[in-house]
Amino acid sequence: MIKLIVSDMDGTLLNEEIELSDENLAAIKDAQAHGIHFAIATGRDYQTGYTIVQERGINCSFFGLNGAIGYDEDGNRLYTKNLKPSTVQTLLHVLDRDDVHVNIMTDKGAYSTNYEREREYLRHVLSDINKTLAPERLEEKLDLFLEQHNITYLDNFQELIRRDDEEILKVSAQTTAGEEMLTELKDSLLQAADDIVITASSAMNLEINHKDATKGFAVATYARELGIDHTEVLTIGDNINDLSMLEWAEHGTAMANAAPEAKETAAYETGSNSEHGVAQIINRVLAGDIY
Repeated sequence: MIKLIVSDMDGTLLNEEIELSDENLAAIKDAQAHGIHFAIATGRDYQTGYTIVQERGINCSFFGLNGAIGYDEDGNRLYTKNLKPSTVQTLLHVLDRDDVHVNIMTDKGAYSTNYEREREYLRHVLSDINKTLAPERLEEKLDLFLEQHNITYLDNFQELIRRDDEEILKVSAQTTAGEEMLTELKDSLLQAADDIVITASSAMNLEINHKDATKGFAVATYARELGIDHTEVLTIGDNINDLSMLEWAEHGTAMANAAPEAKETAAYETGSNSEHGVAQIINRVLAGDIY
């Protein structure tokens, strides 16, 4: 019997308008009404992630920045898994290239060194995840995301690294140079640092976290606190940063629009994010088709 459902956001719970559909909303509320726990595990931070579902009346636990930080349903912080300052220095050295843009997420906010490049690369990432989004709508969503993200722009990241009142939880690298470049960067990063894990939320970025900061860790920790076994958990995702939770849960589910690696890892497949695939799989659970 499924007792916990955990969903990714972009490319999964959110449609290609980067919105929570009425169908997905209704299915989540129906699952909660039947006593099934629901949670979110995403690469987003709390401000740009939980706000979307909270505004639609969903109250749930939230695991952000790929599992590097967790919150209970009341917004209380449960844990953090931070990168060491020396590790961040190493990562920045490897990523110091003209065709790579870097931003950093901490437990207190987002940081970048260049507004124009931040906007440019975020546009590429959002359009890659939401391929049918009209150009004018993309710009609207881009404006909204940047407004919600409340990014602080620095001359460089050195001051941030030296702070002792802020934990660095994720380093993101974006490039439009292609898959070969990303593979080369990933290999170089893994050779330079042994305490990291590298995932991705699109075909144009790398997301670097502490080695224990994964969605799989987040879901397993939450399930254990609830007294729920992995056989009673259904996870839903579409990309590389979802693999750990799709693998951990017995009922891992990939979206129809998911990356091939996600489909290979998952036990089930559901409709795409534009077809309310989250609602489809939840309704299968409620109908007793998956248990």
